[in-house]
Amino acid sequence: MTTYGPLGTLTRDDDTPVITFARTFAVQPAALWEALTTGAGLEAWLVERASVEGGPGGSVEMMFDEDNVVTGRITVWEPMTRFAHEWIINDEFPSEISYRLTPTDTGTELHLVHRGLPEEMTGGYTPGWHAFLVRLDAHVTDAPVAEWDDLFAAVMPLYG
Repeated sequence: MTTYGPLGTLTRDDDTPVITFARTFAVQPAALWEALTTGAGLEAWLVERASVEGGPGGSVEMMFDEDNVVTGRITVWEPMTRFAHEWIINDEFPSEISYRLTPTDTGTELHLVHRGLPEEMTGGYTPGWHAFLVRLDAHVTDAPVAEWDDLFAAVMPLYG
């Protein structure tokens, strides 16, 4: 079975769960920045509906479905380099997600860190982010974007 890219890691900083992924995408930082920081970009690979009010102190709202809505304040906004925001799902379970983009000889390395989820949620989020990053790669390289459920089912056993 293919891993669909490098596995993510689940570690702890003190008692805080930290999910980390490092992936290299064969595109320039601008393509990833657009996919991470605009409503249309997020809707192409992550959520059903999204809005981003960019800039420091701005906001994000992302609807996965009627029962799962993420909101949060933008905490870091450094165009083409770094983006971070609160990740508050359904008005509870506050955590933070950050993205760092680094140009490489072959494209752009994306370093994703999701910090502070409740312990009981990390078992689904780690393979979930893995599946979403496969979708992100397809989106930015103009390949067909696979169904998330299928990808999640394929990668979930890798995190067992």
